[in-house]
Amino acid sequence: MLGSVQDDGALHIDVPVDAKRASTDTRIGLDGDAVLYVESREQLVTVHMNDAEVVVVASGLSGRSQRWHATLPPAEHGHRTLTDVVHAWDEEGAHCLVLTVEDGAGSVEFHQIGAGRPTRAHRPLVPGQLVYWDLRCDTAVLREDRGPWDSRLHLERPLSKATPQAVEARWADGWEGHGLIIETPSGSASRLVRWDLAAHSRITIAGPAGHIDEARFTRDGSGRVLVVATVEGSDTLHLWNPDNDENVQLPLDGTGRLRIRTAGPRGIGIYQVSTLGGSSWIWLDQDGNLHRSGGEIPRHGGQATLSHVWYGRTPALRYLPEQPPVAAVVSLHGGPESLERDELRWDGLYRELLDAGVAVIGLNYCGSTGYGRLHTQRAWKTWTTAFREDVESCIAAAAEWGVDPADIALLGGSFGGALALLGCVLRHDLAGAVASAPLIDIRRHAEQAAVADPSYRDWFGARFELAASATPAQRVFDPEHLSATAPGQRVFLVHGSEDEVTQWQHSKRAADEAVRKELPWTLVTEAGAGHVPAGLDEAEHRYRNIHSALLQVLGMDPVTEATS
Repeated sequence: MLGSVQDDGALHIDVPVDAKRASTDTRIGLDGDAVLYVESREQLVTVHMNDAEVVVVASGLSGRSQRWHATLPPAEHGHRTLTDVVHAWDEEGAHCLVLTVEDGAGSVEFHQIGAGRPTRAHRPLVPGQLVYWDLRCDTAVLREDRGPWDSRLHLERPLSKATPQAVEARWADGWEGHGLIIETPSGSASRLVRWDLAAHSRITIAGPAGHIDEARFTRDGSGRVLVVATVEGSDTLHLWNPDNDENVQLPLDGTGRLRIRTAGPRGIGIYQVSTLGGSSWIWLDQDGNLHRSGGEIPRHGGQATLSHVWYGRTPALRYLPEQPPVAAVVSLHGGPESLERDELRWDGLYRELLDAGVAVIGLNYCGSTGYGRLHTQRAWKTWTTAFREDVESCIAAAAEWGVDPADIALLGGSFGGALALLGCVLRHDLAGAVASAPLIDIRRHAEQAAVADPSYRDWFGARFELAASATPAQRVFDPEHLSATAPGQRVFLVHGSEDEVTQWQHSKRAADEAVRKELPWTLVTEAGAGHVPAGLDEAEHRYRNIHSALLQVLGMDPVTEATS
């Protein structure tokens, strides 16, 4: 079965096109104050709350539903607001829901409710979002957001009221009194840990090589764990068995990004997407076998190839067209502490470039994650030196294909957009750059982030030169410095006017500075758009703007103009 939300706002249940069963036309309404899919029961639950009165509708995937009511105790401070719902287990092991409710004074309470069962209230002792509740082992786990750092997970005891205990890690999953958490110790790679929530003891799982991205319990009573790890820009799938503490890598059809979508008693559903391989749905059954069904995105029809390569000390995903390339685009991910993966980057833009004979280098530049702490930290406060090495390694690679620097464009989003501009400053013989929602003024950006969350002050301070006394070149990511491109380089900034992460005003300042120098810069303002397109129309608009701008930078589309 596959479920998708359609234009009518309902969840439509259907089957894959190649499934050996009849299609269905089941629709489930999503009109509640909160909607939750309960994996263990294969039910979609909608919650309607009117102050103290709660109505719950639990709908199975067949469309059959059950309705029940619960009453919360009187509020102490005005009207209540429902902010979250989790599926849980009560003290007797019965399924229940726990509502997170905030009153008029800003106080937060958890309310455990169940069909025909009494309501239990708990006021948390620590801040955070409830991610797991199981009173069989007197456990509530809350996740406290810490900005750029790993979250802090608090283990509370709602029954015994014992002092909360905390660990710093990412929460991955919880099942039958155990949690899966992903720790990233300073100076070390990520590691997967099984957390016994009753005893507050932890065991490190013998995880696979690579960056641990996701993990889920198989929910079949075996204690096995499905692990997604990223290796060389592509995800791998592993099944860990507690009986022998071994990982078995599961066979996949090609490369790509893997996202776990659901984990229930009958198996685990995974979505796979790749630039060249398209998309597919994968089902892991209880016997550890994988079943595949094609997704909506078809395979790329050409003969383009993808390889993971190293250009000196710089790792990259190299996409080559069928024929010798006529130009190249160096693609720079955001972050910086993220990584370029084989997925449908830029909504499939790579495919169009490959069809036009343009090679794409998806660069995991110095400062990226996924290649060890040294690769990440080598760029800190030495961005100019580190990125010069990255850019020149790409230029050398393109030269082997017969592509000159004048036929190389830099493409980047967010922090990658700033690097795209920096690359043109460092090498005036490049064709130019297209920067989408670029982070242009690092000092102002860090100041604004620190106002929202003080923890960002140290994070930015460790990585960038922020001193007011520093020159624009020393700060590197400064409008004055990044606008020092060459007269022959075309530069496009594509920025939403309502960007909530980077500032359109900073792009405007840099573009104005470049125009003052009589440089060929164009600021494409997307009215009303944010950092990431909010819907299909905005996504299509940004895609057209970036695609058109890239071709103009490369001199391949002298007629089409990017829209403002």
